[in-house]
Amino acid sequence: MQNDVKMKNIFISILILIPLIFILSCEEIPLVLADPLIPESDKVVLIEELTGASCPNCPKGSAAIENILNKYPDKVAVVAIHGDFLASPIPNRSKYDFRNKKANDLENWFRPWYGKPAATTNRILTDDAQEPYTISSPDLWQAQVENELQKPHLLNLLMDIKYDSLTRKMEVEIAAIPLVELNGNYNISVYITESGITDAQTNGGVIVDNYVHNHVLREMLTKFDGDNIGNNLQKSSILKRNYTYTLPPESQGLWKASNIEVVAMVSRSSSSDRSVLQAVVKHLN
Repeated sequence: MQNDVKMKNIFISILILIPLIFILSCEEIPLVLADPLIPESDKVVLIEELTGASCPNCPKGSAAIENILNKYPDKVAVVAIHGDFLASPIPNRSKYDFRNKKANDLENWFRPWYGKPAATTNRILTDDAQEPYTISSPDLWQAQVENELQKPHLLNLLMDIKYDSLTRKMEVEIAAIPLVELNGNYNISVYITESGITDAQTNGGVIVDNYVHNHVLREMLTKFDGDNIGNNLQKSSILKRNYTYTLPPESQGLWKASNIEVVAMVSRSSSSDRSVLQAVVKHLN
């Protein structure tokens, strides 16, 4: 009888140990998600980022932007908007004030939003009524970009820049060519951005004096919400716009011609749809 009990206990112990041994011997296999399939096209996505020098979380947004640019070179154009909220210079630390009226107008145009950092990708409407155009989580921005890059390419946007380094005058010629019939009203927006600006930035609980600010919106050659470029666009038609601008004198590390980019985009223009069809970006030099 005792032997039977012992054998039973041994049998039960084996039954318990087998799955434990199996579990302990198994290594965790990480889940690897495949990159989305991005079709070959000339499509360029626009990111408009709401940021600010006094925004403690905004460096996370800027880092996310740079990761996206590195992953999808020549596929993304970026405008960093220092409007009003958390964008004031840091007292006794900032050398510059990146705020300007059109940046402020754009920031307010995208309201409501939860806070900064926030970004709109091609001005696509979200499912959140409290944040209809922007997304406040930088971790979600890349997925938005990838989703836009997978959509059909509807319009070519070409830009040529002539710049005189002596007069600092630039001449910008832009041509929009629809690839399909496009009903509705359309606007063009042209931004001047500057990168490589070293200045103070709040980062969490500290202030970084030598932070490098990139893609800063310095001026717009159009109205903040764009100029009309046409209505009911015909396939293969060519719509041209020309703009001129003279850069302010280079001063104290600002308005360096080598750091200037021009970004242009064409968007739908209605009360319910501001989505961007195509963007283009070029260095001034």
